Amino acid sequence: MLDYTGLKCPVCGAPFRDEDDIVVCPECGAPYHRACFEQKGACIYTETLHKEGKSWEPPAAPKAVDPRAEIKDQECPACGLLNSHSALFCNRCGASLSGEPQVHRNGPQSAPHGQGQTPPPFYNAPFPPAPGGLGGMPYVTDPMGGVSPTELLETDVTFGDVSKLVKQNTAYYMPVFRYMKERRKNKFNFCAFLFSGAWLLYRKQYKYGILVTALIFALYVGYLCLYLFLSAPTFLDFAGQLGIDLAAAQGITSQQMANLVAQLADHPELYLRVASPMICLFGMLIVMIFTGVRGNKMYMKHCVRTVQSVKSAAGRTGESESAMLTEKGGVNVPVAVCLFVCYLIVVNIPLLI
Repeated sequence: MLDYTGLKCPVCGAPFRDEDDIVVCPECGAPYHRACFEQKGACIYTETLHKEGKSWEPPAAPKAVDPRAEIKDQECPACGLLNSHSALFCNRCGASLSGEPQVHRNGPQSAPHGQGQTPPPFYNAPFPPAPGGLGGMPYVTDPMGGVSPTELLETDVTFGDVSKLVKQNTAYYMPVFRYMKERRKNKFNFCAFLFSGAWLLYRKQYKYGILVTALIFALYVGYLCLYLFLSAPTFLDFAGQLGIDLAAAQGITSQQMANLVAQLADHPELYLRVASPMICLFGMLIVMIFTGVRGNKMYMKHCVRTVQSVKSAAGRTGESESAMLTEKGGVNVPVAVCLFVCYLIVVNIPLLI
């Protein structure tokens, strides 16, 4: 005998239980509650299954759908991730994929921010926009930093396009780019200040990266040469003339050092020779400060130019803009690691000589 537990009565729609009184149609085999069958007085499938000579069959169990097996053909306009065909929001950044900003709060699509439109809300952001241009504190999972991906940065270049090129740390760069666009001011970049040429090469700005790296390297080599062949010999010779042995085991006393500095001050030409390496160090500091001040501006212009060239090339060749931006974008980690190793070697040269 079939177990009808859990199946639904075709009359009342209630599932059968173990204690229910169940009757079965002798012709097609359809199960009923006894009360339901008596209420109808006959099988409800008389005009269908009975005439066609078919038997009632229990409904097939629903197949489990593996969400991973669903086709992923929806590209996120913000970060470029391919999402499932039925997805409404991006799995990575939460941007709307449905094109219904009024329903899904994806911000105004018809005009760029700042042209009579209200600022787009942050995705899942509990903080309201703050005065000053950068907006409030965005939710930690928003890779756009609260900037709408459809907002224009330059003509035919949206922040969504630029984010595909930047990839890493878009939550920092997108608000900074919008601030510089609206305020026409630079934002200081501490990474660009500390690492200068390495940062430029890491961000694939190879032209300026090679120039700044070569300049800092030349200044550092100049510092080493001035120190080893001019400053140090002059200092040692002058100390010897004053009867001060810098190589003595007990070292130099504070009184001797004060006397040595006072004597150097009376001889400007010797003082300049001893202090000459500082000129190169000062030059390195100027280059680092310049890169820190102009770094974000340089990177924004680099991104805009690259996106424009990619769009132009894609229009001529028919290639995918997203694929081309992915290839040209991101960061160059091997170059950064190589420069770090070279830096350690160069810095330790004086210890090896």
